[in-house]
Amino acid sequence: MSNFDHRFLQEMKSKLDVELLGVISIERSTPKELRDRATLLLPGVKSVVVVGKEIYREVVCLLTPSKGAGEAEAGELIVPHGDYLNGQMNKAIYGLASLFRKDGYRSLPLPAKGCPTDQRTLTAVFSYKHAAQLAGLGMLGRHSLLVTQEYGPRVRLACLLTEAPLKASPSTKRKLCKKCDACIQACPAQALHVPKQGEAYSINKFACRAYRQTGVTCSVCMKACDAVLS
Repeated sequence: MSNFDHRFLQEMKSKLDVELLGVISIERSTPKELRDRATLLLPGVKSVVVVGKEIYREVVCLLTPSKGAGEAEAGELIVPHGDYLNGQMNKAIYGLASLFRKDGYRSLPLPAKGCPTDQRTLTAVFSYKHAAQLAGLGMLGRHSLLVTQEYGPRVRLACLLTEAPLKASPSTKRKLCKKCDACIQACPAQALHVPKQGEAYSINKFACRAYRQTGVTCSVCMKACDAVLS
């Protein structure tokens, strides 16, 4: 069988054309909720691979909180841009899954877009951003987005569950969220709030979704955060 060590994963990061790649080793010490969700999707799962692509700052800078009826919004360019990034990451995780499966390890790709979500709570069957944090790719900010050292909040994510035993990536101890509340102040839906002690963020997901359903692209919390970190 192949040697899926740290060197292999670093080589794959380049070959798969992803900017970020981290690994969680599913063990007893892994947070119970993530371990249970991963096991429910793939019984016998040993590892979670998280990949990420940069969202271009040039696109994020175009985001606005509102627009007039029928008005063209330049920020809508983030939609096709995101589609392209999602396609790249889906190709990456399916390619990696194929390698593992050839060696006899069952693997389940979780696509960059389309992860099943419980509409009663707006909770996905698997949280990519929480997995990314555990994989050492960054930390969750007050906007509920992953904040990375390399790209701030400007990232898209995809995951791969696999039976292949992979070495876990080192966790990050950097406090990447400045707790400046720029995202909270910028949110036009007033969906973000100062979190309670011990919590990373506080978000009204339904308020966020309702605002987006009015036809605006929004994501200005990402723009506000990136402006602080850049």
